[in-house]
Amino acid sequence: MRFVALALAIAWLTGCASTEIVGYSDPAYQSASYTETVVHAQNVGLAKAADLEGDICQELSAKGINCRPFQSLFPPTRGHSADSVFQALQKQGIGSLIILSPSGDYSSSSTFGYQSFGSANAVGGQVSASSSTVPMTAFSRQSHMRILVVDAKAREVAWMGDAKTEGQGLANTTDSAFMSSLSKSVAQELSATPHFSGGD
Repeated sequence: MRFVALALAIAWLTGCASTEIVGYSDPAYQSASYTETVVHAQNVGLAKAADLEGDICQELSAKGINCRPFQSLFPPTRGHSADSVFQALQKQGIGSLIILSPSGDYSSSSTFGYQSFGSANAVGGQVSASSSTVPMTAFSRQSHMRILVVDAKAREVAWMGDAKTEGQGLANTTDSAFMSSLSKSVAQELSATPHFSGGD
């Protein structure tokens, strides 16, 4: 029974988070191609936005797509209207803006077994024993993100996608595990569309 519990614990603690993306390209922008882009993570907090923007740009750059984090061009300490953002993008020759917005994050836990521990001590010919039982808890998490690729000149959505990231176990439900999975999947998905000419 102990080995079964150990096997279950390993199964829940190891593995990795995974991301699935379903995308749609606007028919009017089927032939639109962008050589440079900016990634903007909205409503996730300053630290997470900086990490997510940086991670996605790193993955896109590895695929030959020029990418810059939004915060590196537009400091969050200042106000930025949509007009000022798109004007700045066009002035710098950046053809698109990738916007990520969270649409839900759900976590749960459940007990899938118990691990018992025992000990015995001998003092003066007397033996005392004690034992304890610890519940083994499984953690799972699911996160949803809406992704938009906006044409900077027309200010219209050229491509949109919904990303679902899932993970089980302590190591695979952290923000870092989820961001790593999401970043790789976003870069893979976008580089496979006709909108980005970097190519892998």
